[in-house]
Amino acid sequence: QVDDSFSKLKQLSSEKFEFLGFVAIADELRPRVVPAIDEATGAGVRVLMITGDHAETAYHIANKIDIDDSPSQVYDSRQLMKLSKIKLAEVVERTRVYARVIPEAKHKILTELNRMDITAMTGDGVNDVPALAQAHVGVSMGSGSAIAKDASDIILLDNNFRSIVTAIREGRIVIANIKRMLIYLIGTNAGEVLTMLGALIIGMPLPVVAVQILWINLATDTFMVIPLGLEPGDKDIMKRRPSNPNAPILTKFMLSRIALSAVSMATITLLVFGLFLNWHSEAEARSAAFLVLIVIQWINAIIMRGEAPLHKLFKVRNRAFFVALATAILLQVIVMFTPLRPILHLEVIHSDAILACLIASLTMLTIMETHKYIGRRIRRTHPDFE
Repeated sequence: QVDDSFSKLKQLSSEKFEFLGFVAIADELRPRVVPAIDEATGAGVRVLMITGDHAETAYHIANKIDIDDSPSQVYDSRQLMKLSKIKLAEVVERTRVYARVIPEAKHKILTELNRMDITAMTGDGVNDVPALAQAHVGVSMGSGSAIAKDASDIILLDNNFRSIVTAIREGRIVIANIKRMLIYLIGTNAGEVLTMLGALIIGMPLPVVAVQILWINLATDTFMVIPLGLEPGDKDIMKRRPSNPNAPILTKFMLSRIALSAVSMATITLLVFGLFLNWHSEAEARSAAFLVLIVIQWINAIIMRGEAPLHKLFKVRNRAFFVALATAILLQVIVMFTPLRPILHLEVIHSDAILACLIASLTMLTIMETHKYIGRRIRRTHPDFE
């Protein structure tokens, strides 16, 4: 293109024109676009460049944003429409930068990409409309044409690729928090059910009565589950491969955690209840079981904050969680040591008995931390493991 321009200028100069200067216009890269692309690549997102510009121009931009490192890797798309299906699949699988792309070729590339992956297409002009409509997610620029906005699913008001990467991160955090809440709720409620069923099967009295179960749900589910949905996310959340869209929301490993949590909770509670029945009255034993069930669920909530070791979880900021935990503990102290105690059919238990209940509850911490440790070890060799 530059050589052609100078040859035309030579022709003009032969006609007695005076050359005064040469003006070049370039689209400047937005700040932080390179780190955003690196972060997307690390998250398993394949970033492609599809442009109508000349191959040299496309390579220059692609090289600056670390998508391409050789001019030979830029595909000139003028021959794309003549390719067979097999050859097209080979080209699309290996190419990251497309130049000289016309709207029909963009649509064809997106059709082939849709067959391989979940695709998102960005664009701002009329020529991008077919591809925006063909992609699984069409993303148009806020400064783009009206028809491009109509054809897209998302409009970037700031015209910044970084916003897409931020949205990916936030989406992963939301999904992870929903899973945390589900695992916590299902595991703790299943543990309560197994506790009651286990007592009936063994032939023991009920470890907790109806009003105590209602209080347990109030002091655990209500106060602890909502803050779990406000976790900031694990540090490595953008270093994981994308999940299969057809995969169940709870994986086998997560289901194993639910089962382990429920069985452990029921076992610890029944053991404490049985031991207290031998040494104390039924009311005191029930009060001990009541305390153990609640403390175990607090421990379970703390563990569910993330897959990192326990000491690292306390360094992760989530003010809502710690306020909720402190409130739940305060309410538990009030109902056990104030005149409200008879309303929940509780008896006074001595400090040594309370200490024994707390120690027994901490067994849950060891069990669940071991399960998390096993998961971390497996992920080191199998990064896609969930």
